[in-house]
Amino acid sequence: MEALTKGLRVLSGGALPLWDAGMPRAAKPFRPGTAPREADAVYFPSCISRTMGALPGEPAEMSLVEAVVTVAGRAGVALLVPDDAPGTCCGVPFSSKGYVEAHAVAVNRAVERFWRWSAGGRLPVVVDTSPCTLGLLGAHEALTADNRTKLDALKIVDAVEFVHDALLPALTVTRKEPSAVLHPVCSVTKMGTGGKLAAIARACADRVVVPPDAGCCAFAGDRGFLFPELTASATRLEASQARAAGAAGYWSSSRTCEIGMTRATGSVYRSFVFLVEQATRPPGPA
Repeated sequence: MEALTKGLRVLSGGALPLWDAGMPRAAKPFRPGTAPREADAVYFPSCISRTMGALPGEPAEMSLVEAVVTVAGRAGVALLVPDDAPGTCCGVPFSSKGYVEAHAVAVNRAVERFWRWSAGGRLPVVVDTSPCTLGLLGAHEALTADNRTKLDALKIVDAVEFVHDALLPALTVTRKEPSAVLHPVCSVTKMGTGGKLAAIARACADRVVVPPDAGCCAFAGDRGFLFPELTASATRLEASQARAAGAAGYWSSSRTCEIGMTRATGSVYRSFVFLVEQATRPPGPA
């Protein structure tokens, strides 16, 4: 596959992505859960979470969707995972490429479904991928007048904020990681939730490192698949600092950014939700 995609990329003038051994495996099949009348919040697994599974070298026994539901359950929070979440997209993959009409179709459909899932805005909607959260919150110009009103009435919450504010206070940490390196993605920085991500990590690890030169990894959705040299250049300083930290785990909040940082450092980056899940597992028998 690597040789084939290299050849096709040359023939296409760089328009086709490269395949390499670091590509994620397919995610586990999507499973809806919790009756709407029993839910405390709606959980919208992003397209990325529904399709991109474990990276090579990453534990694959639990998907991100399963991890979010498990951690919420330990905190006594019941999540509605809608059965029609597949086929729902925040629209960011289209808006980032200038596909205005496709973005409008996708984000209007998403807001309409969020409205239905949340019982007209009664329940918060949790999104597990930070760039998707930011894209939804800033989508007003692409929405119909009716959907703008609905978006303003919806409470769309990024997983970082949800775990920090709603789950962490009700969770019991049973074991801490010795150390953790964080990569706050661009959307976390723009939403101002980097401090909450760090606080989550400090609750679950004895030592937390945010590299001084942490910044944009330049993976930019799928740009890193097409132009890996761009990500390699953008992450050069941060990757060096992350490697020097010698941490037990590496954590972020967007699968594609995690792919980019994994390639840059040689250490597997995972969703911070897995860190919380590991740290709050009930203790086993003595």
